[in-house]
Amino acid sequence: MKHLFIIFFLLAPLGIFSQTIDSTQSHEGKVNFLFSPDSSFSAQESFYSAGNDGFIIKWTSDGMGEHYQVSELQVRLVAKNPVSGDIAVYETDGISNHRLTVLDEKTYTKKFSKKFANSIVSISFSSRGKYLFAGTTAVNGTFILNATTGTVIKKATDVSGIVPLILTGDSEKTAIMYSKSGTIYYYDLLKMKVKAQFSAPASLNQTVLFGTGNVKNRFIAGEKNNSIYVLDATSGKTLATYQAGSPILFVYKNSNEEKQGLYYIADSGKNFSLNLIRQQDLKIQLSEKTPARPLIIKNFTGLKNRDTFTCAAKNSGTVLIGTQAGNIYSMTDIPESELYTISSVTENMYQKVYDIDSDGQFFYILTRNSLYKTSYDTKVMTRITSSFSQTNISKHADGLVLWTKNASRQVQLVSVDGSENSRQLFTPSAQIRNLRVFKDKIIYILGTSIVGMYDIATGENSTLYTGTSVQDAVMLSSSHVIVAKTATGKGDSAMVSVNIETKETVPLKFTGDVAFSLSCDNSNSNENQTIYGISINSENGSSKTEVFSYSPKSGIKTSLFTLQAEDTTAFAEISYPFIFTNIGKNQIRAYSILAKKTTTFHRSASMPMKSAGTKSRLAVLNYNGSISWYEPNSQNLLADWYLTTDGDWIEF
Repeated sequence: MKHLFIIFFLLAPLGIFSQTIDSTQSHEGKVNFLFSPDSSFSAQESFYSAGNDGFIIKWTSDGMGEHYQVSELQVRLVAKNPVSGDIAVYETDGISNHRLTVLDEKTYTKKFSKKFANSIVSISFSSRGKYLFAGTTAVNGTFILNATTGTVIKKATDVSGIVPLILTGDSEKTAIMYSKSGTIYYYDLLKMKVKAQFSAPASLNQTVLFGTGNVKNRFIAGEKNNSIYVLDATSGKTLATYQAGSPILFVYKNSNEEKQGLYYIADSGKNFSLNLIRQQDLKIQLSEKTPARPLIIKNFTGLKNRDTFTCAAKNSGTVLIGTQAGNIYSMTDIPESELYTISSVTENMYQKVYDIDSDGQFFYILTRNSLYKTSYDTKVMTRITSSFSQTNISKHADGLVLWTKNASRQVQLVSVDGSENSRQLFTPSAQIRNLRVFKDKIIYILGTSIVGMYDIATGENSTLYTGTSVQDAVMLSSSHVIVAKTATGKGDSAMVSVNIETKETVPLKFTGDVAFSLSCDNSNSNENQTIYGISINSENGSSKTEVFSYSPKSGIKTSLFTLQAEDTTAFAEISYPFIFTNIGKNQIRAYSILAKKTTTFHRSASMPMKSAGTKSRLAVLNYNGSISWYEPNSQNLLADWYLTTDGDWIEF
């Protein structure tokens, strides 16, 4: 048993609805982007990182990062409006979900979001902040948007190929675009058409535009096949090529011309090098045709544990590097003759909470190694038993059912009296997609086709339903289970009633293309009770997500919340008399069944992914593994709990 160690710092307000958490924690997964508030920030100013975990982190001069999750998806690209400060992000699941979202710089509240059918390869704002550009992988897939509203002003169909580079001059009258088809375009933003174009090397990656003073925006650089190309942006001609192993390109603009130009990190096999192609040398090459030679600033050691570099950026005296594992490293830009060792900016301080549940009085928390019992009010954390390498828990009258989502690991029942007794229940024949406990019955989903039932009292295991696109199931009564699925066509229902004894199935009257995240009041198991869940309906090319209440007996469905978009990962949980949901992903909402009123809770630094509640407390498990605490009748965030890598619990 241990008490929480309570601290009240490292918490930064972020507008009226949100807050960030300050720490040195790394990204969870790949760092995709490093960027600065402007192109020439000093060593005392901040820089930002964005990663696959959906977080944007603002790193300050004291070495701490202000963490805030802006998406449940990967954040691949980031751009900042030079006038309003708005931040544009490209969010994607890497498969079919592609969104361009613009956020307020100070509060990270969403101003608009636009879906694209294809992957986005570039986003940028015009120099005066009027336009937002997006290059996609579609044929002629370059878009010019109103930066304030997100309205598409023009789809540049006269620009062919994939365009990974779009920038404007100071006047905002013309945009320069590099197409991987091998063309540099100059695009007239007044007439919205191409006004000039030049042939250039095709298929360049990591393309950047650089140059200041009398050679402002004069150079384009990119890489392919371990070669770096530097082009004259006014003609498309190749000025120089340089061999470099797996180079990472980035540019730096500053009043000190000695440090301006194209920087790159190259892999020499055993170690790495930091190199600079100076702008002043490229200027000489334009007039004298003398090849500009790269300056090797320093050689430095690589990474351990097979981690790899993914991106880089520079401020006035420091080079910053992101990695595949989510870490960020730094080094000075001072030339070194000896082999240099890079320094770590990130250091993991916390470990994740995997799951939470409640028995109506206490809360149970599953971590990587342990299962805990706790109460927010006492702040006493009691270790019950080992986690048994499981990732999920479900409350049962005699303890907790431990299982692992998307795995075929053995399901077990553990006691919560501290005895560490464990009972093996059954081993699923396929991966468990979902599992719910209803008194002595376990209802579980295998893959997307089977609904099974395990009787804890008798040990009997049976298949109740076999079909296609099964999403969820709840036990309505001792004789019936309700299965939620994807409707396969006109006349098909997303809700099916299954008789436990006879296995007879009856499609129910239900509106919606798909239903999931079902819940009902386990203490009131009868044929007349209400089911709560989430449904999605698509019509005329647009989707609508609803949190609903539904009576299987009457077929009456009532909408409690509506989102004019598709949210396939939302949840709805009942903790009588409240229905909690994260529909829209950015906040938790509570619907009072008795008062028929809705409360929206102020979110923490990370997005909510699950909730568990009692009559007086609500615990929310966030994507980053932290727990946020609320009173069900109040919007205010009470506290955040984090588990340190040393096994200590900290409250913010």
